[in-house]
Amino acid sequence: MQHAPPFWSKSRHADRRPRLLARARLIAALRRRLDAQGFVEVEPAILQASPGNQAHLHAFSTEMIGTDAVGRTIYLHTSPEFAMKKLLAAGEEKIFALSRVFRNRERGVLHAPEFTMLEWYRTGAPYEVLMEDCADILRAATRFFASLGSIYSRPFPPMGAALPIAPLSPLRPPQSA
Repeated sequence: MQHAPPFWSKSRHADRRPRLLARARLIAALRRRLDAQGFVEVEPAILQASPGNQAHLHAFSTEMIGTDAVGRTIYLHTSPEFAMKKLLAAGEEKIFALSRVFRNRERGVLHAPEFTMLEWYRTGAPYEVLMEDCADILRAATRFFASLGSIYSRPFPPMGAALPIAPLSPLRPPQSA
C-alpha cells in the first residue's frame, strides 16, 4: 500500500500552487481597488474579550494566561465588525479589513471554521453607493475568476467567452408600491 506524500511536499503542492497564486493576486487587486477609492486598511484584533452577541454565530474560545499566572477565557472573533465600528465611532470614514475569522460549529461543503472575510465601511454615503461597492467587487471578482481558467474545481470559460451567469446590471433602489 502506497501512501500519498505529505501536503508540504513539492510534488503534492504543484497542483495547488496556481490557486495559491490566484488568491494572492485577488487579495492584492482588492487592496489596490479599495486603496484607490481612499479606504484605509485596518487590522482588528483577533482575540476578543466577548464572543459577540449574534445567536447564530459560535466563537472558538481559548485561555489567556496573564503575567499573574491567572487564566481567563477569551475568544477568536467571528467577524471584525465590532472593532471596525469602534473605529467609525472614533472618526474613521472609509475603512476595510481582510480578516481571518473563526466560526465554531461550521463545517461542510459551503462552510469552513476558518476563512478570510472582506468587510468594509464608508460613512455618510447613501445606500446606493454601498450597493455599487458590492456590484463593483462582484464584477471585478467575476472577471478575475473567469481569467483563471479551470484551476478551481469548477471550470471557468476563457477570458472573453460568455460567462455562465447573467451580467450584472446597474443596481437601482426598490420601487415603492
